[in-house]
Amino acid sequence: MLREQIRDDIAKEVDRIVGKWDGRVEVMRTSDAKFGDYTTNVALRLTPFAQGKPLEETKVFKISGSYQSSLEFARVLADRLKDQPYVEKLEVAGPGFINFFIKSEVWQKEVEEVLKKGSKFGSNTTGKGKKARVEFVSANPTGPLHFGNARGGPIGDALASVLEFYGYKVIREYYHNDVGGQVRKLGEAIINVSKGQRLEDQEYKGEYVQDLASNISKPGLKVNAKTIGDKAVDILLEEILKDCGAMGIKFDEIFPESKFIESGKTEEAIKKLDKKGLIKDQEGATWFAPNDEFFKDRETVVKKSDGSYTYFANDIAYHDLKFKDGPDLVIDVFGANHHGHVPRLQAVIGALDHDVSKFHVILYQWVRFKRGGELMAMSKRSGTFVTAREVLDEVGKDALRFFILMYDPNSDIDFDLALAIKKSKDNPVYYVQYAHARICSILSKSVHEPGLKIPSKPGSGKANWQLLTTNYELELIKQITRLPELVSDIGASFAVHRLTGYATDLADSLHRFYENCRVIGEKEDLMRARIGLVMATKTALANTLKLLGITAPEKM
Repeated sequence: MLREQIRDDIAKEVDRIVGKWDGRVEVMRTSDAKFGDYTTNVALRLTPFAQGKPLEETKVFKISGSYQSSLEFARVLADRLKDQPYVEKLEVAGPGFINFFIKSEVWQKEVEEVLKKGSKFGSNTTGKGKKARVEFVSANPTGPLHFGNARGGPIGDALASVLEFYGYKVIREYYHNDVGGQVRKLGEAIINVSKGQRLEDQEYKGEYVQDLASNISKPGLKVNAKTIGDKAVDILLEEILKDCGAMGIKFDEIFPESKFIESGKTEEAIKKLDKKGLIKDQEGATWFAPNDEFFKDRETVVKKSDGSYTYFANDIAYHDLKFKDGPDLVIDVFGANHHGHVPRLQAVIGALDHDVSKFHVILYQWVRFKRGGELMAMSKRSGTFVTAREVLDEVGKDALRFFILMYDPNSDIDFDLALAIKKSKDNPVYYVQYAHARICSILSKSVHEPGLKIPSKPGSGKANWQLLTTNYELELIKQITRLPELVSDIGASFAVHRLTGYATDLADSLHRFYENCRVIGEKEDLMRARIGLVMATKTALANTLKLLGITAPEKM
């Protein structure tokens, strides 16, 4: 990967100038072509590091009072890098940025590399031999899957796909919270409705309660609320998993909370903490009481005065289990309302002697629905919220996933249902999928060109990539080659929402290329090179859509 090569070359020169430096060299794509292709701020970061060294040791700084010049350091560093074979020219800008302009021939050769790698283009082996566990959705068990929980589905699933592309072996997990007072209360609502009481008078008011009453409870049948509640959450889990399947999500493992109690794992985990002096009895209940000063206000009940375990107690056992097989990464995808739960989990994971640095939580914000400019009313089926199934039925899997993944999880979403079904470039998922369909159309037509050897694989009708010289062609190549860099970045940052922005940028470049560069009907050598470029674009776009869990249509 070119970016990594630039990064390594900078690091070598930095070591020669200031001695071994443990910091990371940042190399970024520029936001504007007039600033080149890549830029680094390493001079700005290094100046404070070198401050205080004698001038004869660094030999690069002009000292004025107590200050040293980042700009001078950048100039010296640029002079040492200017003869690298990929460099067209270097410019030093601002207070000490170094901008890299890359030779066209370097970009042109990248097309061949993309075609060689095919479905593996964009992947890397950084995570090879490592394991990751990703928990997501884990919805409230007492109702249909609402969109608040559903937002975590595409986030967790796409992140798991990127981590797999990054080399990890990934387990997708679902935690089924099938115990507690909420289950009993659902059972009570079902029994009351089956006896003819008004639905609106119950704690759970959605129409689904009426459906459950019809399926489970019969008038006059002597059953208790817990038994009915247990049956209800089993039925609802089946529905939730079907909705997840309709979103393109399948889980590798499902963990019922009840199993941690029944197997004794919850009690076992609490005893481990007790041996460490982290459990105390107070006010008739049992508490987790961490010694760490930072967590002194995180004391939390794990067993109530009636002897029943709290949700947190069972979650302790669950997270103990997550770390048992030695994963390199444990990720929980939660709604933002769980933010107070995170430091407690961090405290308990550390207390159980697991590596807290391997534990990460992604918190996502709420979703509102609009149809055009108007906010949408709540669901009749749920009574209080919009269900995932309602949105799926209206806009489909692809739009649902794309519209969720367009946003940083930390941002609220105003989901426009009218826009999501619109068949125009205003709809981002339609726009991106149309780019893929347009590529397929070009390639379909190219098959009928007499005597044309398509560069479908290296050595078969090999193209002269140096014929790709226009700004539209080079811009498209540069967009294509961002994918490996993006996968590498997301594998480290988990910012999976960046994939949709990349897909849109790639579609933009493809459409501009199509409008300005004829493919079919050009001279054979140029036509072959442009067909190869189109095929490389298809590879990058199809791989991106696969990571997002979105279909890549051949016709629209």
